[in-house]
Amino acid sequence: MTPARIIAVLLLAGMLLAGCAPEERDELRGSLYFAAGKYLALLDLRDGSTSVVANLGDAEVLSVGQAVDDRLLLNVIGTENQRSIHQVVLFDVDSRQRLTLLNGRFGHYLPGTRVLIFDDGVNTWVTEKIGGTWDKAEVVQHRFNADVDVLPITATRFIYQVEDGPLYVYDRTASRSIPLQGLESLCSIDRALWIAHREQLLCRAQRDDGTHEYAYVAIDGSEVEGLPLPGDRDLRPIAYLHDQDVLVLTERWQGRISNRWKWGVWIYRLDTGEFYRLLDDQYLGDTVVYSTGYHG
Repeated sequence: MTPARIIAVLLLAGMLLAGCAPEERDELRGSLYFAAGKYLALLDLRDGSTSVVANLGDAEVLSVGQAVDDRLLLNVIGTENQRSIHQVVLFDVDSRQRLTLLNGRFGHYLPGTRVLIFDDGVNTWVTEKIGGTWDKAEVVQHRFNADVDVLPITATRFIYQVEDGPLYVYDRTASRSIPLQGLESLCSIDRALWIAHREQLLCRAQRDDGTHEYAYVAIDGSEVEGLPLPGDRDLRPIAYLHDQDVLVLTERWQGRISNRWKWGVWIYRLDTGEFYRLLDDQYLGDTVVYSTGYHG
């Protein structure tokens, strides 16, 4: 069974399990968009139900990100001239229309702007369409098809890392990369969230004894404040609901009857400390987009 089909099966399983009513608690608001193979899907945070938003048909959705004008920025593997190719596309949820912006990988918008970060397989670029032409600036060159982690933090800055190399913050105003040696010694950005109101990362940080914990960390590594996650679980924060002071986390776990790995979805209310599992078995991938409204 292909990875895309496995994800689609997990999506269907999540839909079937969503009817299990949780114990009485304050209802969350909003939804999470996530990728599920060839589908763009939605998790309703009120009750944990999932639904298909769109079938991308000939494209497999690799990741989903927030874009401008309430459209979603999707990284997909599409088809061009009968060849599979990485593409960065805009998707309008209301009209179900998609617009291919360019061929490339790891597309991200800088928050609140139309400035796009993407990778063409050998270079990472920051670019903006001006007068119908893409105005590009090279960020870093690397070996062919190297993995590049990108974490936008402000309208002019983003953190990036090429494979297991050094961490940098790229400053678009100054057009230069600045090493983040203090942050690099503490945590990686591949499991990190940017918490805008704190101007800090929430990342998996290394303690002095060599173990790890999730902590709020300044990008220069000068401030570290631990986040005590309840229980001894393999948890990963995947979204911060800024208007509700809530973390959404995923957990990889094994069922008791079979040895199949499952992905639980957990809710952690930071204001009250309430912690509960929203879904027993729903894979959300590595990226989600929080929407404060509902899209039935």
